Amino acid sequence: MWPIALILLTAKPPNRLAAQEPPLNAGALFLVFPVGAQAVGMGQTATAAAGRGEAAFWNPAGLATLADDEFALHSASLVAGRSSVLGAYFPSRGIGVIGGAVYLVDYGDLDRTDINGNTIARIAPRNFEFLASYATNLTGSFAFGISYKLVQFRVDCSGDCRDFPTGTGATHALDLGGQFTVGPGGPLRIGVAVRNIGFRLQVQNQAQADALPTRLAVGALYEVRLRPVTGQSLNQAFDLKLAADIDSPWGQAGQSETRLGLDIGYQRLVRVRAGYAFVQDGLSGPSVGLGVESGSIGVDLARAFLAGSDLQVENPTFFSFRVSF
Repeated sequence: MWPIALILLTAKPPNRLAAQEPPLNAGALFLVFPVGAQAVGMGQTATAAAGRGEAAFWNPAGLATLADDEFALHSASLVAGRSSVLGAYFPSRGIGVIGGAVYLVDYGDLDRTDINGNTIARIAPRNFEFLASYATNLTGSFAFGISYKLVQFRVDCSGDCRDFPTGTGATHALDLGGQFTVGPGGPLRIGVAVRNIGFRLQVQNQAQADALPTRLAVGALYEVRLRPVTGQSLNQAFDLKLAADIDSPWGQAGQSETRLGLDIGYQRLVRVRAGYAFVQDGLSGPSVGLGVESGSIGVDLARAFLAGSDLQVENPTFFSFRVSF
């Protein structure tokens, strides 16, 4: 499948291709890449996360707790290129939260050479995702969310492109998720999500179409309020959030992946995060993160220290910028 080979060429030296098995779901492999510095800083745990627009990429039910309109930009270094997300979400009383995002993974331009090593063409592979989401609280303790995705893999060529199979493939998918809280004040939040339910991504023909990486995820997040300073209320205390996620490819038993994370800070002003992802597809390793918020502006940074990754840069940095009003 030429889309698989093209993605591998962007991530690995050519002399390594013969020894590697092509990854599954290569045409839409970007759908399993993490989005958002908050989630990455906590070891890629976000199935039970709430109150952020980036929840749309992990569990759309987490959007239901958004209190204010939000515009956000997320970026990261992934797959020998850059990923960028621009999203906007709007809560409406009595209706729920609606919004959407545009997700681009740019693998960079590749030179095509002749037998003499001369550059004769330039190839530009890209992945796009257009996301539309809706979430609402069905009861006081249960939230439901759904996201529609238009997924596209595109390869453009300029120069001498004879015999090069440029083209575009597109497909459609859904994410479904739910979250519910447990205990007085809801300190424990549990989330369940099924991501990337959809049709195969076909670029050349049906026989070479890639199945989407459909995954089932279950996660929990527990918040602990630490003892406040004498004379201050509980709302003015530091708090600690502990999170854990387990997910696996749909219908493939024995391939589950575990992620653990923590987040400690003072209200929403300053947050320090850390986590570890025990993942089988090369994205395994520890991560750290920092979040700062002042008024309507928030900034999050995260760094992942990946172990044995073939499909990402060694230690990618994730950046998120939010404006709420």
